[in-house]
Amino acid sequence: MITAEGTLPLDELPGAHSVQLNSPRLIVPRQYLFYLYVSLSNIPKALRANLIQQRVQQASPFANPASWVIQDEQAAQIWFWDADLIAKRRADNPSLPQSVLPEALLRQPLIDGFYLQACLSGWDMQFWSAGELLHTRWLLNKPDARMQTDFVRHCSKSIQDANWLELEPRLLNSPWNEKPFWSRETLTQEKIATKLIAGILVAWVFLEVGLGLGTEIKSSWLTAQVAEKNEAMMDLVNQRDGALRQQEFNQAIGQLVANPSPLYLAAQVQQCTTNFDFAILDWQYQRGQLVLLLQKEGLDTRALIESCAANPAFTDVRVEPGLTPDQTRVLFSLPGMQQEEQNNAD
Repeated sequence: MITAEGTLPLDELPGAHSVQLNSPRLIVPRQYLFYLYVSLSNIPKALRANLIQQRVQQASPFANPASWVIQDEQAAQIWFWDADLIAKRRADNPSLPQSVLPEALLRQPLIDGFYLQACLSGWDMQFWSAGELLHTRWLLNKPDARMQTDFVRHCSKSIQDANWLELEPRLLNSPWNEKPFWSRETLTQEKIATKLIAGILVAWVFLEVGLGLGTEIKSSWLTAQVAEKNEAMMDLVNQRDGALRQQEFNQAIGQLVANPSPLYLAAQVQQCTTNFDFAILDWQYQRGQLVLLLQKEGLDTRALIESCAANPAFTDVRVEPGLTPDQTRVLFSLPGMQQEEQNNAD
């Protein structure tokens, strides 16, 4: 399992002694994972892979994200993480398994409702609907009632209808969406399984009919191969046309997106304030400025300003007193804000 210092065997973790994975895996804990839910109901199948990759690139705070995608006809559930972090751990320990698995895939999927999941480290608040994970939020400590209420509002649900259920920190022996090779889904989707079945049928025909029809069968098989190659060529042409359309779509989207995403800002703030202990009461982001309302008695505001000002994502960091003595307002100015103010003044 990935840790802040390096890696740790899973059997050395409390509560994980009884877990025996079916194959060696490098587990990425929940605190290093980001999550996206992407609706695919109105997206053509030829464009879905490009759309998923584009959404991950837009939402990721990492230069090189890796992902695990659970996709069906209606939506894609995407866990992604920093691939450079995995590469760094492998450079320190070359004997690590090559297969990487998010911790969330070792938890049993749920149906409907709000759940509080104890993780290998920290806690995860989850909202499931019709067997799909719509929203999730990781916390280092067990969330209190205020944090749970804030999460319910984030999910656009009524507080009165939220019935929280706390789950045990039990792990599965394999990813819950991993299918055996001989499952029906694999046999109907994997090209290698299709060719294997076709080979068995051809061999059976040869044995039953005899060597006298061998030449005719081989001729038919070659004809089928030519048709398959022609179909594959048409597939490539269609994929090329789809890629060109997707490229035009990406360029149009790129022109519309001028401000950093809230997920990116949250990652930058977390990076700046990881050494400070306080509670975030409010978060406001408007017109190039991010305002956080913190609660902590005796907060070292000078050290907080120095830590945040060192981050190139912010051009200016200021603090103001809050409504109560233990509250502090931190104002982050983002790149482009000063230019916008100058343009407004002109």
